[in-house]
Amino acid sequence: MAAVPSPLSAFSLRPAVAGDFDAYMGAFEAVAAEGRWMGAEAPIDRAARRAGFDRAVAEDASTLVLADAAGEIVGAVYASISGGIVDLGMFVAEGHRGGGVGRALLEAVIDWARAAGAHKINLAAWPTNHPAVGLYARYGFRVEGTRRRHYRRRSGALWDSLVMGLVLDDDSPGGPGRLAPVRPPIVVPAGGIHTRTGDVVSARHGLAGGRSGRPEPNDDRAGEVAFVGEGVVLRPWSRSDAAAIVELVDDPAIQRWLPLPDPYTLDDAEEYIAGTQVQLTAGTAVSLAVVAGGRLVGSVGLRLDARDAGAAEIGYWVGAAARGRGVASTAARLLSDFAFDTLGLRRVELNAAIGNHASRRVAEKAGFEAEGVRRAWRLVDGVPADFAVYGRTAGSAPA
Repeated sequence: MAAVPSPLSAFSLRPAVAGDFDAYMGAFEAVAAEGRWMGAEAPIDRAARRAGFDRAVAEDASTLVLADAAGEIVGAVYASISGGIVDLGMFVAEGHRGGGVGRALLEAVIDWARAAGAHKINLAAWPTNHPAVGLYARYGFRVEGTRRRHYRRRSGALWDSLVMGLVLDDDSPGGPGRLAPVRPPIVVPAGGIHTRTGDVVSARHGLAGGRSGRPEPNDDRAGEVAFVGEGVVLRPWSRSDAAAIVELVDDPAIQRWLPLPDPYTLDDAEEYIAGTQVQLTAGTAVSLAVVAGGRLVGSVGLRLDARDAGAAEIGYWVGAAARGRGVASTAARLLSDFAFDTLGLRRVELNAAIGNHASRRVAEKAGFEAEGVRRAWRLVDGVPADFAVYGRTAGSAPA
């Protein structure tokens, strides 16, 4: 592989050569010392890693591609192939992240894997490594599972690890056993999902919902108010939202219905946000922040049916300041429209506790029709509760 100047930044990609070992290991050790991004931990045993480096340089079954910025190694990707499956590991040095180095390295190794006749690429990532997980997802990698408490760190802690894969061969027959539903990747538009200019939603006071089928906060105040719909935007969660989530859910109306830790801490919020990103990457669910008037006010999410590629369940909640303004019904309508138009679903279901009257009003405002009751379906405060079932199908529209 010849050196390839990158159009993204002042670096180029080239295959490693024997004389690169010390410079490569210097960059590798620096990233390992951060303790956040890779499995290797400092200090690194260079002698133990020399043999692997030499194989990558000399053998056709493996490759090591370096990102070189004016003679400095600023990133690298290692890959090896066996049985048609490529395993890879990658790093980008601090100070060079976000400038296209990771993208260029990943593209290079995908090209190498295709040329080598691979049918799949495997990798592992920490669940908290959001930039890497997001990068892999943009190139078609999907979360295939979690190795729970899998890696023993030198501190004695046991860390989870995400398993991700990119399928390169979609043509060969599959099997045995039941095949998982085939769905397109979930791609949230860069600007979020938002209402059209001029949309106005009228809603009763008191907004509530059920996240992934669980009931959520309600407020039984009466009255009708109008809300200008173009002020609602649904966007992916960010780590910077954690403090706002803690503040929003510190609310008796929310605590009444949501099965939340008490007290709900910043760590709980960060874990929730990380989980939403993993689910989005895995293609199993999409949970989005609800922003109204430029402020974070709540959450809305879809959990896709594991057996039926055309069905999902929706849930939502909003904080006290946004209740009674049509925010929850707007969010539920927007996300279910997105599910029909972009994900190709035929049905979205909503479940709300019989006593959660505000949630049920929101469902009806968003175009969901009452279909029946699930008796003693889920526990609320440890007590079996009946749930009303609502459904909306493709082609239906809110009243």
